[in-house]
Amino acid sequence: MDQQLSKSEKKRRAKGIEQLVIELAALTPAEINTLPCDPEIRDEITAAQDLKGGARKRQLKYATKLLRDKPVEELYDFLARKKGSMLKEKHGFHELERLRNLLLDEVVQYYDEQKHFGGYVNENEPVNFSDGSAAISVIISEFPEVDQNMLKNTAMQFARTRNRKYSRELFRIMKAAMEKAQFSQKQG
Repeated sequence: MDQQLSKSEKKRRAKGIEQLVIELAALTPAEINTLPCDPEIRDEITAAQDLKGGARKRQLKYATKLLRDKPVEELYDFLARKKGSMLKEKHGFHELERLRNLLLDEVVQYYDEQKHFGGYVNENEPVNFSDGSAAISVIISEFPEVDQNMLKNTAMQFARTRNRKYSRELFRIMKAAMEKAQFSQKQG
């Protein structure tokens, strides 16, 4: 993604990668040797298996640091195949939440600006905030199957009412688009 990540988001992602490394360290040495990553990372994970206590934690944190700026999707897939790990699913949900929050922040800001400058926003007239919307373009690039009108209307409903049910509905819309993309990827 091109947008800046907040410090809290960076910490959450690092924590997710640390969880991934902990699960990888629980694998057998033979499975670790087949990991789809750099040999250096494999060696660090293998070294952590022989350690106990604080030394093990430091070693796992170091392996996490090495993985932080690298793509980890293949490792999530590897764990899902070997152990049926739920980490990949959690990672996907966190990404959906981040995209939803990005969209909600953008639409609320747009709505408040319209209300501030216009003094009144007619609820019956369609408001077109998607022109130049960074959040909508990112969501569409991630999930081309998403229903854009439903996404836009639900986001605007949230901006108008600030009701959490619309936030949850946005998550469901994006989750359905993600599942549809995953299904079509498996079929093709």
